[in-house]
Amino acid sequence: MNTPDIDQNGLELITDPAFTGGFSAIPACKRPDSDANCAAGKKYNLKSPLHLQNAPIRPAWDLAQWGSRTNFDSIGAAMGRRAYEWSTDTKRLVIYTDGTIEMAVNGVKELNGEYLLDRTSWPSLIASQAIAAPGPYGRDIGNLVQMTKLIFNLDFRLLNDDVMKRPGRNIERDALIFPINLTIQNLNRASAGYGDYVWLQVTAYDDRHAVPNPGDDKNMIDIGTHKLIYFVPSHAVTHDDVHTKQWAKFKGDLLPYAKRSIHLAFEKGLLKSQDLADYSIGGINIGYELTGLNIATFQFRNLSLKAFY
Repeated sequence: MNTPDIDQNGLELITDPAFTGGFSAIPACKRPDSDANCAAGKKYNLKSPLHLQNAPIRPAWDLAQWGSRTNFDSIGAAMGRRAYEWSTDTKRLVIYTDGTIEMAVNGVKELNGEYLLDRTSWPSLIASQAIAAPGPYGRDIGNLVQMTKLIFNLDFRLLNDDVMKRPGRNIERDALIFPINLTIQNLNRASAGYGDYVWLQVTAYDDRHAVPNPGDDKNMIDIGTHKLIYFVPSHAVTHDDVHTKQWAKFKGDLLPYAKRSIHLAFEKGLLKSQDLADYSIGGINIGYELTGLNIATFQFRNLSLKAFY
């Protein structure tokens, strides 16, 4: 990998951080590890006519509707001149002209009023894109050794969350979370571990905890992908409380945690290489994951991930 030519302001790694190009939507299906149709299913575009200048552009963002009971129609509805929305009986997506994205879910309808026991196909609405991984927008951004900082930024707001606690709720299983995940991926084709990755997660919201990740080195093995998830300590990115329903600022340097995640996954035998020069930022995803009966609405804006070298 070569070191990209950048200025002192860093290199923005996210393509279309304001989502003006819309989404390439993946129809509702089970999670990719259990349903090949998730990857092979016919995609369709969700485009806001309020961003006509980007109508011909191929969306940088995919939008997965994993585990949902419904699909968004390709045509939505204008909310005046400030926003455009797609909605079903179970969920809603809104693109505002100022770059704010809104996601809402009705967990009672998604789960038919019953807690979900199958942990491999919970309803999710997740936007994702490739950064350095192969793909239409994938590019060479250098590796972790070449980077000196990896600055993440997001403004996040919880508008409402009715947890709808009912008999049979298991607090360890039944919840609503809003994570932002990066893949820290081996993209050195000469490496025996080429393609391997770990998840690096910033948790913006978890209905069970005021502070989702209070300590260092919290990690687990993802049920679906069988990859390590390393949780960035909450104190490293915010001191705001999203439960106040005000805008919360998430900002911090993720590079130390990206490096730590590789070493920890190697120690656990989940990676073949611990050479940080093999690893870069493969991609990013953002959205909600639901295993509870929550009825909730979230907003986020000012998404950024900048690498410094």
